[in-house]
Amino acid sequence: MFGNILKIVAREVNDYIEANSNLPSGTKLVVLNRPYKADGTLAISNNSIGLSLLNIEEELDNRSAIVNKRVVDGKVYRRNPDITINLQVIFIANFKNDYTTELNLITNIIEFFQKKPFFSTKNTDGLSKLDTDKISFKLNTMPLNEQHHIWGLLGDKYLPSIMYTISMIVIKDSEKISDIPLVKEVNIDTSNKKEYE
Repeated sequence: MFGNILKIVAREVNDYIEANSNLPSGTKLVVLNRPYKADGTLAISNNSIGLSLLNIEEELDNRSAIVNKRVVDGKVYRRNPDITINLQVIFIANFKNDYTTELNLITNIIEFFQKKPFFSTKNTDGLSKLDTDKISFKLNTMPLNEQHHIWGLLGDKYLPSIMYTISMIVIKDSEKISDIPLVKEVNIDTSNKKEYE
């Protein structure tokens, strides 16, 4: 699911940049991939923007402990509570011989999310197939020391980049028939009842 959502994000940002830049039509500029290969070399090809996942976190404020149950034809159906997830992602511009283009493309990404701060089934193709109604985007600004730590984890020197938090991705449990049978009748045995005077 996360990979499919990020593919849609990459497509939408790519379409916006293509429509608002001097790049040739049909250029696949924004690519979903790991930032670095197993050998530590940069996986983002030259003249492209890499979109990578940095972190997955649960949105605890929306966590419910209530198990959803319903009864149909004497069978109990149950579904565990939804889990709401936030994804932290990074866009990395890699134009080795054109620093100005790197910076301008980062600006284009900021403009895109300023104009389209959320994706819904009404404004984004393919989202409904992922059983997701709406996701939102928030610019994730970090102090320089935290950015330094992230680039240390990524294993390379800084490249022009921008981070976003994608919020409210809901993971839904599939409904199942409960192992616990439906209670239809309660009998209370009163034969051993003690009387108190």
